[in-house]
Formats: sequence, structure tokens, C-alpha cells
Amino acid sequence: MEQVGTLAYSVDDAYTYDATDPSNDKYEALNTEKEISDELYKLCLMENFVDYGIVYSNNHTVGKISNGTNALFGEKLYTDLSGMITRDRTHDGWYTGYGDNFERIYYVKRIHENALFCISFYTSELDNVFENPDNLDDMEIRLTDSRYKMIYSSKKDELGSALPEDLLKNIDGAYFKAVADSENLVSVNRSSGSWFVICSIPTNIILKEAASMKIYIIFAAVVAAILAVGAGSVFVRRIADPIGTVTSGLSAEIREDGFEGVLGNRYFRDKSKNIVNKSSEKDKRALVIMEIDNFPDIINKIDRNTANKQLEKMVLIIDQIFRDVDCKGRLGENTFAVLTKPSSAADDDFRTEVDRNCELVCKMFRESLSTNTMGTLKTSATVGAAIYPISGNDYQEIFDGALTALEDAKKQYRGSYKIKL
Repeated sequence: MEQVGTLAYSVDDAYTYDATDPSNDKYEALNTEKEISDELYKLCLMENFVDYGIVYSNNHTVGKISNGTNALFGEKLYTDLSGMITRDRTHDGWYTGYGDNFERIYYVKRIHENALFCISFYTSELDNVFENPDNLDDMEIRLTDSRYKMIYSSKKDELGSALPEDLLKNIDGAYFKAVADSENLVSVNRSSGSWFVICSIPTNIILKEAASMKIYIIFAAVVAAILAVGAGSVFVRRIADPIGTVTSGLSAEIREDGFEGVLGNRYFRDKSKNIVNKSSEKDKRALVIMEIDNFPDIINKIDRNTANKQLEKMVLIIDQIFRDVDCKGRLGENTFAVLTKPSSAADDDFRTEVDRNCELVCKMFRESLSTNTMGTLKTSATVGAAIYPISGNDYQEIFDGALTALEDAKKQYRGSYKIKL
């Protein structure tokens, strides 16, 4: 995560621009902030971040700082984020439990005296980080803060509570240790952020294997496996290494697709499926599929360059309309999609929001192009959408619903939209 945060320094003006400077020219400031924001949005797609942006001392933000974060912190946004910086040498820090909410993890780094950089993500993302070896299904994995309060646990009901006393008594005060007693085999590893990865497995589970192997061999094998899972480096590599599996796959998809920040078909569907299927019913999502109409005619009756400009136009429209999205992708030559989140918790408000955005796509894309031989050619985009969990209970139902809505809209007339409800 810390390495991903440093990528923000590759953005021009990100670490020099100061939104609090009263001498800023208003027009130049708007352009500078837009350029910074656009680049940060591209970077934050490398992981499923809630926030990836800059907060200034006047609470002005640039980049992806979610509505939820603004509502949670309110007027204390900059002040309380600044309080999360605990390391003087590197001017950064990790934090969780803000407002007694342990479902979000924050990483904050000072950029200059009036600005800081904030990344946050949900602790549920750690399900993809901590994976038990196949032969240790009974092992429990926990991530705690410096006070041994649980940030993550493979036992979901423990989130935010204190580490069980039967485990704490063996590892309290230790940075790197493995201990076995009559109840548990426990290991602890301290991360660079003063948090602890703690793994445990009941001793009786291990002893069941003693019939076929000597005890000391079993213990040695289990200790080695636990230490491998618990190593802090695993946490860093799997959650945020910019050259790791997730981001390298994403980079390949972006290069293959040709539009930076737009995922290819396979990666978009995998990522959006993972997000929807992990969502609860209160975590509403909308899948919106947009298709450029008459695309072969644009190529054949005008030229390929004009067709490419229509693709670029669609990407620009998507960026303008859908700002707070989980991911966006290209499903086919002339078909794009976004998985978007609501700005309001109310079902009716979200349906209205999706309806408005679909209508905007249709309106903004309409254009008349001049052809070489047949006068003008009208271009349009047809849109289909589905809402989770209103339109379906899992990703496949949502995806199929959006496709059905798209086909229904095309049957109605091209350049229209439908929402599957």
C-alpha cells in the first residue's frame, strides 16, 4: 500500500500544488486540479480503493475521496486524517477504527504542510490476501492493531473486538514468535505499521495427525506454514504491490484494450463479479452497458479514424458522468460498461440516479457526422442497466439483466435506454 501511495508522486503538480494558496488563479487552479484528479483516478483503478486522493488543510479534495468519507469525517476531514500520521521519519501512518468502525483501513501520507494523501479500502478486501494452505483449513488468521484490537479475522464476528485472551497470553509484547501450549499453536508477526498478523490452530487438530507422523515433524511443518502465511511481506505484496499479480494483470488488460483506465472484457467481468458477489443487500450497485449504434456504418461510410474518435468520445462521456465507480470496462469493439455505486442510500434515489445517468449518456453521445457519399450519418448510443439487488441476487443475474435491458432498448429505438427492474 505504501508503494502504491508513492505512485501519486509521479503525477505532475500532485506534490507541489497547494489548493489553499490565496494567490492561485481560479482558472489555472481548476485546470491543474482536473489534471491531477484525472491522473489519480487512473492510478486508483489498480486496486479496489474507496479513497485515493489528496486532502488540503481547507478540506478541499482532489482525486477520489468518496462521498462516504466526506460524510464520515465532515469538517474534521483534514484534521482527523492528519492525526493518523504517526511516523515522524516517513511522515505517514496507518489507521483503522475511526468512529469505532473497523471495516475501513486508512493509509495517510503528508505531501506538504497543507496537504496529505489518503488511501483507504475495506477490510473485506483482505479475504483475498490471507489464504489458508489446503492442509490447514482449521487455522484462524487475524490482523490486529497495536492494541490487539482486530482489524481482520477469518472469524467474521470478531471484527473490532479484542484478541481472545487464550491467544494474547502467549504472544503479548512479542514481535515475531511461535508458541504451542495445550490449547493452541500460535504465531505472531509484526508489520512495519506496528500491526500484528496472528495465526492460530487448535493443538488437538495437530495431534490428530500424530498417528502417522512424529509430533515434532508435525509441529515443525505447521509452524513453517503458519509463519509463511503470517509474514508481513505477504500482506504488503498481495494487497498493494504495483508490480504484483493484480496490477500486472490490470496493466496487461489496459494495454490490450487501448484505453488507459478502461479494463478489458475479461478483467472487468472478473472484477465486477467479485465486487457484486461480495456485496450485501445494502451495498447497492448498478451495472450499466453502453453500445455505440451503427458502428460498422461509421467505419464503412466514413473511416476508421472517425470510428476511433467515437470510441474516445464514449470513454470521455463515461468519465464525465460516472465519477464514483468501482470499475469501468470495454466488453466489445463498440460496447462499454461501468459498475457504479450510489451517492444516496435510498432505493428510489439510486434508481433515479441510474435513470438520469443513462439518459445523459444517450443525450451527450448524439451527433450527426458527414459522410463522403451519403450526406450525414446520425450517431447514437443505446444503454441498458440493471441494479443490484433489485434486478437480481447475484452478478450473473445483474449482467444478464443489463444485457436484456440493452436489447429491449435497441428494439424500442436506437439511442434510448432501459433499466431492468
